[in-house]
Amino acid sequence: MDDDGIRTLLDERAIERLMVRYADRIDADDPVGAAACFAEDGLGVYWGEYRGRAAIAERLDGILERFTATSHHLTNMAATIDGDRATAQSYVYAFHRLAGSGDFLHVWARWVDELARIDGEWLFTRREVVGVGSLAEGDTDRDRFHPGHPGRRVRSEQS
Repeated sequence: MDDDGIRTLLDERAIERLMVRYADRIDADDPVGAAACFAEDGLGVYWGEYRGRAAIAERLDGILERFTATSHHLTNMAATIDGDRATAQSYVYAFHRLAGSGDFLHVWARWVDELARIDGEWLFTRREVVGVGSLAEGDTDRDRFHPGHPGRRVRSEQS
């Protein structure tokens, strides 16, 4: 493997570690730590757009206050490196325990990212949560709204 190949592997690994650090900070109820994974003027798209670390941390805090516990599990992490810029996506399953009732909420989503290497560190410049589906404890409605994977093929059920 040549030096470019090694550099690409190291960059991909650094981006994966950033994704894991972000999930860890969310599960630690540390929205400021999660927002630190963004560039100073980064954009978080969480059912609305939030620019800058302070706005992202405030939005994440508002989301996290609905839960007494979360556990995020990442898979299919893939990055495409172009010099000091990259795009990436990962799939996430997140378990949530709702504040108040203690009921469970399961969420499946994609994280779609744009990143930049800033002062030698990979950071999100844009992160969008793309909901795929969710299921609440006791939910028996199998036809519950499920947007699927935007940008992906969706098959319609045949009768």
